[in-house]
Amino acid sequence: MKSDQSKFKQGAASFYIVAFSTLILLIVATSFAAIIISEIARTSNDDLSQSAYDSALAGVEDAKLAYFTYQNCVDENVNNGDCGQIREYMESAAEQQDCDMVARILGKIGEDDEGGEVLVQESAGVDNNMQQAYTCVKMQTVLRDYRSTLSSSTQTKVVKVKFEEPAKASDINRVKISWYETAEGNYHYTNVSSAGKVVFPKIGSAEAAAPPTISVAMVQTAGTFSLNDFDVTIGNTTDRGMVYLVPTKNAETASKSVENNYDGVWDGTENKVKASSVQKSNDKRAVNLPHVVYCDEDSTAEFACSAIIELPEPVGGARNDNTFMFVVSLPYGKPSTDFALEFLCKDGVTCGKQVVNDEGETTIEDAGQAYLDGVQVEVDSTGRANDLYRRIRVRLESEANSSYLSLMGPLELLGDSNNSELLKKVDAVTKEWNF
Repeated sequence: MKSDQSKFKQGAASFYIVAFSTLILLIVATSFAAIIISEIARTSNDDLSQSAYDSALAGVEDAKLAYFTYQNCVDENVNNGDCGQIREYMESAAEQQDCDMVARILGKIGEDDEGGEVLVQESAGVDNNMQQAYTCVKMQTVLRDYRSTLSSSTQTKVVKVKFEEPAKASDINRVKISWYETAEGNYHYTNVSSAGKVVFPKIGSAEAAAPPTISVAMVQTAGTFSLNDFDVTIGNTTDRGMVYLVPTKNAETASKSVENNYDGVWDGTENKVKASSVQKSNDKRAVNLPHVVYCDEDSTAEFACSAIIELPEPVGGARNDNTFMFVVSLPYGKPSTDFALEFLCKDGVTCGKQVVNDEGETTIEDAGQAYLDGVQVEVDSTGRANDLYRRIRVRLESEANSSYLSLMGPLELLGDSNNSELLKKVDAVTKEWNF
């Protein structure tokens, strides 16, 4: 009996060992299968996401061609026929624009067609397996601000200013510079709060992220001027000036000045550089100091740092609309930063953006804010691959010395020997939204 019981126990033990071993192998196999399926799904989603992004970029490329067509109509001053329709598309407000405007301008969708998406195909005869297409592309040339990026490879940006009516260069008495985004995800901060806000570095923390020092230079003239005017200050007027803005997270530091060291510009509400500081920066007899700017680490604003720079009047009279520009620089070359320039009008002067309502009446938005016209082109493009969509918003630069868009990418190959120099590669600021 003992022998039979022993054999029974051994058989039961073997059964349990086999069962547990099978169960463990099943769990391991299932885990591997789940990992493989997850990786396949992730790879597929990554491929779709990249393909949707590429589709959106295809919309941007077509937008460049459409803008080039529009600019030809403007240069030739043609307001009827196809040019009349193209100008109507381009010059309407964003909320009134048709998602198919680019495709219609390029003839990819007929005027009588209902519209819809434009399929993206590499070449004739090649299947579009992912059903890539751009679904909506809009463009705006009248913008509230100028935006771009400063980095070690592009340390300087020159902005030739041109305003949308009713604003004029002579109406402007302040420029607002904002930089170092707090929550857009353009930087990989060493120290970032859970809300995505900048956490400023502690003393001795060399790796912590912090806003960079930047410089803002102004160049202007009156209606008539001589080259000597750029080297002098006359009374409270000057034709050029430059200020250096040094960030700090200490409001007390930024609210006072230290002789022969720095000038604080925080007034308890905003950072404000006086016109006299800009004016004397071109005076060889004056002691020019950097300006310390308070950057609020708890701010929910888009940018961590901002300052309003008051502008002196030019030498010899009212400011000339055609010779008004700014140079924004990153003196130390890092860290990289996006920045925005906004232009504010004198008190009592109506600037803003003209908007035509459904009744045909013209109203003004942002009466104290000057809008830029044709300085940059904003392209808002949405692309898809199968059922995944991606949206990008891109700012394209305009040439400072011509009315043509400075185009980047494949369009550099367009044009003949007479106009190919107008098509150049430039940096662009890109924002993305994923659906």
